[in-house]
Amino acid sequence: MSMPAARSNGKLTRAPFLQLIDSELHCVDDILRGELASMVETIFSASRHILDAGGKRLRPSLVILSAKACRTDSDPDRTVVIAAAIEMVHMATLMHDDVIDEADSRRGRSTARSHWGNQVSVLTGDYMLSKATSIFGKDGDIRLIQALSHAMVAMTEGEIRQIEARGDTKSLSENYLSIIQDKTAEFMSACCRLGGILAKADPKAEEALSQYGLNMGLAFQITDDVLDLIGDPAVTGKPIGGDIREGKITLPLILALEKASLADRAKAEEIIHGDGASDEDVEFIRQMVHNTDAVEGSRSVAAEYIRQAIENLSVLPESEYRTSLEDLARYILRRKK
Repeated sequence: MSMPAARSNGKLTRAPFLQLIDSELHCVDDILRGELASMVETIFSASRHILDAGGKRLRPSLVILSAKACRTDSDPDRTVVIAAAIEMVHMATLMHDDVIDEADSRRGRSTARSHWGNQVSVLTGDYMLSKATSIFGKDGDIRLIQALSHAMVAMTEGEIRQIEARGDTKSLSENYLSIIQDKTAEFMSACCRLGGILAKADPKAEEALSQYGLNMGLAFQITDDVLDLIGDPAVTGKPIGGDIREGKITLPLILALEKASLADRAKAEEIIHGDGASDEDVEFIRQMVHNTDAVEGSRSVAAEYIRQAIENLSVLPESEYRTSLEDLARYILRRKK
């Protein structure tokens, strides 16, 4: 997903709910460019490749908005540095994911692995992780380090659990929500918790932010799974049906299998269990998902998580930053990429 933004006269215009922290996000980008500048030309080029691709900056936005929703006078310099480190971690996971998924395109442009190969892509991701953990180490707050470590462990476990269950419709149907919580939602939850820690929020507010991030992260991944089936590749920057080709079981497919005829279910499971889905196979599953209203069902589940996320924020004082977090959550449901 790219956060809704456009360029006007060469200048980036952010979505209204991010304009409050526009200057902080510019600082994040400046920090990223400085920290990822390596004397090793290949690392520098591969890092710059993914950095120049742009992207959401969703996770650093969550750190900054969460901190300001608790205390508008929270240390701005410290907050943007931690926010930038969080984006480095995210960028590293993208580098690694592209290798795992054998992806040649992301955000409408070629991936680093397609330019420099898997070895460089993995090692550049490791470089980014090392830079991020160094930043957290220099800050020295053990609670920040613990929150990040917890999320990184969960992400790794979630990704491996998904790989273990690839093509197994029964296992993935039973474990889908716990897998996406680990591989996606826990990191967003950590971003929000980090904001609370940086603002020295009381335990109740910090936990509320964490739950907000968790619920929003679940909705984010479900929406991502829907877009894999119905999104416009020219907008999403990714080919349609990537999850199907990789044997991944997502919520739209789970709901479709529950309602499909025995014949359609058998054919869909054969496709998922196979070595690689053809364009015709992808189209068959897309039609099955459409005919069973599985997209609408998935969106309803995501909408309930967003409702819960917004409710989580009710313990925070009313402010423009809390409103921005609410608006950001609502945007997740209507995003196109």
